[in-house]
Amino acid sequence: MKSFLQPMKSIAAILLISTTIFFVSCEKDETETPENTQSSSTPNMGDGTVVAVITEATQSTPIGDIAINLGTAVAAFTGSNNYATLADGGNVSVDGNALTKYDNNSYVFTPGLTSPTGIEYGTNVKWSISGNSGSGVPAFEHTYNRGFPNIGSITSGAEVSKAGYTLTFSSISNADSVYLIINDVVKSLAGNARSYTFTSGELSGLSTGQGNVTVAGWNYGTASYGGKNFYFVNETVKIKSVNITN
Repeated sequence: MKSFLQPMKSIAAILLISTTIFFVSCEKDETETPENTQSSSTPNMGDGTVVAVITEATQSTPIGDIAINLGTAVAAFTGSNNYATLADGGNVSVDGNALTKYDNNSYVFTPGLTSPTGIEYGTNVKWSISGNSGSGVPAFEHTYNRGFPNIGSITSGAEVSKAGYTLTFSSISNADSVYLIINDVVKSLAGNARSYTFTSGELSGLSTGQGNVTVAGWNYGTASYGGKNFYFVNETVKIKSVNITN
């Protein structure tokens, strides 16, 4: 279960989406402006953000490391342009896979019994949003074709000392930004970074015992539909289980 939850933590760190309630109804508007790809800094995420995620989690077992690959997705729309309030966007799907809408109007696709490894993404990611006239979310379809970031293996050790730890990974490409994470301690870096040294001050609040280090690289593009600005994010997540010590 930890391998399912950790990607959601990294996405939350990227989007900074709060979870307040706001319900409404539906309309279609297909006016589209061309997509623009962006780089470097974190975007303000406009009127809505949809995120496709490929996750590889490495779990240590008595018989050696086992890689678990998952395809997941999240989406959120807002009536306030700051995600203090989430809006109902109708039905949301990615590559034909429906996301579940929760009571707070957040949307999540989680692997289940019928799809234990989740969504199998290709280079192009197609989003379909049915929209909701009451919340001001237009109906649209959009294919984001930039592909996913490529991240090499996490090369730093499996023992994380709270006195300090350097998280390293072998390579990264096609990323605008990368998040390096130890449990809930998050550091945002440029998309070409390949390491970061966490200080004792940054790690002081961690609990000792089993944990995870995560490298989450992402890129994004934008498009406008019905006078609203939407962000399309592709994220690749690498997770490695570690032991956290004093």
